[in-house]
Amino acid sequence: MMDHSHSISINDSNKLSGKILIPGDKSITHRSIILSSLCEGKTKIYNYLDSDDCNLTILAMKSLGVNITKHPNYLSIEGKGLKSLKKPAKTIDAGNSGTLARLLVGVLAMQPFSSKIIGDSSLSERPMERIIEPLSQMGANIISKNGTLPLNIEPSKKLHNINYFLKIASAQIKSCILLASLYVEGESIIEEIVNTRNHTENLLQHLNYDMKIRNKKISIIGQQKMIAKDIYIPSDISSAAFFIVATLITDKSELILKNIGLNYLRTGIIDVLIKMGAQIEILNESNNGYESFADIKVKSSKLKPIQLSGEIVSRLIDEFPILFIACSICNGVSEIKNIQELRFKESDRIKSMELGLNKLGINVKSTKDSIKIQGGTIQGGIVDSCNDHRVAMSFLIAGLVSKKPITVTNTSNINTSFPTFFSILKEQNVGIYKI
Repeated sequence: MMDHSHSISINDSNKLSGKILIPGDKSITHRSIILSSLCEGKTKIYNYLDSDDCNLTILAMKSLGVNITKHPNYLSIEGKGLKSLKKPAKTIDAGNSGTLARLLVGVLAMQPFSSKIIGDSSLSERPMERIIEPLSQMGANIISKNGTLPLNIEPSKKLHNINYFLKIASAQIKSCILLASLYVEGESIIEEIVNTRNHTENLLQHLNYDMKIRNKKISIIGQQKMIAKDIYIPSDISSAAFFIVATLITDKSELILKNIGLNYLRTGIIDVLIKMGAQIEILNESNNGYESFADIKVKSSKLKPIQLSGEIVSRLIDEFPILFIACSICNGVSEIKNIQELRFKESDRIKSMELGLNKLGINVKSTKDSIKIQGGTIQGGIVDSCNDHRVAMSFLIAGLVSKKPITVTNTSNINTSFPTFFSILKEQNVGIYKI
């Protein structure tokens, strides 16, 4: 039986217009909090994401002895260096956050004390063997019953550097190994199969940590000192994607989204939508030395179906659910391949989106690593988010153009990444109803 707790219904809207502010980038916020905690000195982090996920990262670092204070416009972190962390008094809870769990284990595995990390039911099903394997190669002592959370981490006296080839395109695995490499003597080398988001590398270089990056290979020497430096976080392009697509599919709409992060390894969604016929303009481009950002102007557009595969996939790995909504209203068939990694997100996103779209009258078929969407008219009805924030928001945006209202169940997880999602919709006079 479908759980209707936290169910939200969306009715069609008038045109979307004006300027909107999207919260700070979630990926960069997690990384900024962890790295600033390992610096020497005081860091101010501006435009950080104040969400459930990122607040768990704050709590985790506080439990390790780091002094963190929230201010109205910034986060203040007093770091005391790589070796300053203390044994936590209790188990660390990563909640729903795969980023927190995977990155923090890279730090915890290098500590001279034992620790334990757990997550919610969704996170406890996600694969952790992919980080246990390289960390174990570095001499770490990590105990897991079946390659998932909970993880028990014991201190090890045999820690050393690593030369590792990433067989999976994952910025989380890469960042986990990079964080572990900070603690060991000598040079560690990490090579990727395809380039993935590089926020960890950008922040390390911003903090004057000496490392070499060439093509898909990173070389990093451990045990360097990191001196605190203030960090400005651009607005999250993954969150912006919901309102970019909302504007494209809603008649007579024009929206400007302010200060959106435009890191090349995150802008696949923009490139793909433009290929589909989207009217998207980049305005007021800027760069703070470690991240690019700009305003994005979007106008309603008639979109064409798309065929996608290969390296572009890693550049929009979090945006596929909302891209599937865009494909659903195109005249024709869209086919997207090489997306097997979607099966290991907060839900199996291929399955979650296929089930939901089929319920809404859209013909969708999938294989292990691909999806085929026959565009048409989104009818309306009740769909389950499968406790996945991006699935929930995608189906709610679909409600802007559906023939009848769409009700999405299990929407409370939206607060993990986009706490102002509903307030922005209300500002745009979208009909939102709690069921």
